[in-house]
Amino acid sequence: MYLKGLIKRDDIIYVSVFVIIFLIALRNYILSPPYTLGDTTILPPTNPGLYTPSATIEYYLSLLMGNNNLIKTLNFLAFIIGPISIYFTLGKKGDLFKRLILPLIFTLNPIAISIFYTGDGESILLVYSLQPLVYYLTYKILNDVKDRLKYFIYLSIVEVIGQIFFFQMFLFSFFFQLPFILLSIREKKYSFLIYPILADLLGFLSELSWEIYLYIGVVPSVLVSPSNTLVRLGLAYYSIIVSALLFAIVIITAFTYKNKYALATISSLGFLLVIYSILQNFQFNIPIISALLAAITTFQTKVYLLSFGLLDISLFYLKRTKELIIPLLSLILIVLLTNTGGLQATTYSIFSFSPQAVPTWYYQLYDYLAQNNPSNVYSLATQYQYLQYLPGFSGFVYDPSFIHNLTSPFYGMKYLLSTSQINYTGIRLVKTFGPILVYYNENYTGLVHYLNGSPVSNYSISSDEIRIFGDKSPYVVSLPYSRYWSNAENYSGFLELISNISQNSLITLIHKLFFVSLFFLILPFILLIFEKSPMKSLIVGR
Repeated sequence: MYLKGLIKRDDIIYVSVFVIIFLIALRNYILSPPYTLGDTTILPPTNPGLYTPSATIEYYLSLLMGNNNLIKTLNFLAFIIGPISIYFTLGKKGDLFKRLILPLIFTLNPIAISIFYTGDGESILLVYSLQPLVYYLTYKILNDVKDRLKYFIYLSIVEVIGQIFFFQMFLFSFFFQLPFILLSIREKKYSFLIYPILADLLGFLSELSWEIYLYIGVVPSVLVSPSNTLVRLGLAYYSIIVSALLFAIVIITAFTYKNKYALATISSLGFLLVIYSILQNFQFNIPIISALLAAITTFQTKVYLLSFGLLDISLFYLKRTKELIIPLLSLILIVLLTNTGGLQATTYSIFSFSPQAVPTWYYQLYDYLAQNNPSNVYSLATQYQYLQYLPGFSGFVYDPSFIHNLTSPFYGMKYLLSTSQINYTGIRLVKTFGPILVYYNENYTGLVHYLNGSPVSNYSISSDEIRIFGDKSPYVVSLPYSRYWSNAENYSGFLELISNISQNSLITLIHKLFFVSLFFLILPFILLIFEKSPMKSLIVGR
């Protein structure tokens, strides 16, 4: 591969503008100490074991860079990869709007910033930022028949890299590939269809162990269909003005676009919004399929984000002012809104953003629990949501009267966290870390008991196997019931084992699939080694 002559002075200037703008916007964030933000809390790295190659890769990267530096680097890349990739693949030969404004607002908008605020910048936003590359490489596969294999390899690499950081990369990619799938069907280029499907499949298979775990073991237990969260996640919950603008742009541009690529791109967006609208009003209970649909549509900000990105990209194909002006002004209006309703973020807010630092007492508490075999830890301190990442954490307690249940043997609670004094028989204060009081349950007798409540002292529990060296089953294990444990029944939400040995079939399967996932992760790079074509045609724009 040869890059000589591909990068010109203008390119350096535009890329520098992108980098400088986001350095200024994220200056407080970049310089901040370890922080907590939505779903992200900077924690000491822990070895994930043989669950998924991505977790293993991120673990060793965090050891190399430090978890704080790794997360910040990924978030910064999430903001700049999109604009830079759009510039080189779509906007390099355009005017000022196509070279600067459209690439910049791809991630500098209140929807992307809202994703960042939820703590999903290093995952959802990063994968979103890779979509222009997915879009462009799929375009090249459709139109460059001679080099289809080469662009397929590039696309597969982007897919597996994206899957490392967010398990829904292949789902995001589908909507950015759909425009060309529609065009290939219209133009009867049916052989093209195999390439994006295979690339997405490679991405999926590179995280097969984790995908199986999530779509079979986690998502179905959370919800079956987005309609279950209609009240909480309906359109009225978020910004009505953003929703109205997105729908209006789709309807208007569908009748004004003349370029086939622009029209196909807007059709993909329309398909996404139609799916979302249907699933918000009708419930579907189809194994796996429902979980996949729920994964892409239950977090409405993701729907907004993909919609904005598709609209932004569609404008690169428009040359006539009358086609460009309405959608462009609408997108810029979304960017400049001073109130975005439920999104709770504006474009301006990123320039003054500073994350909440994780207090030093949190890490002291973390180390204390990690060194004392925490078992089941519960917390009355519900205002500190990042406590959920502590070792052995089992849940928040919103009703203090529930402490009576927690002290029973079957709950297996060893520690209870609180911000206020607790006067309860059998609960003893052992440590204080900042505002957190750590109470020890003196009734704690382990995690395995007979049905009469007497403890079993000799047992071993891992993620995939439970071995009990007791006199006679049945036993109650202080773990949530799951149908994947063998020789187990549901005992008031806990595991009741009717044998001394129980194995978790799902976790066992995941461990076996780890190496399958690893093979498909490295497969595109192996193919790249044997691909000797120059890279010039990849970075020259349309």
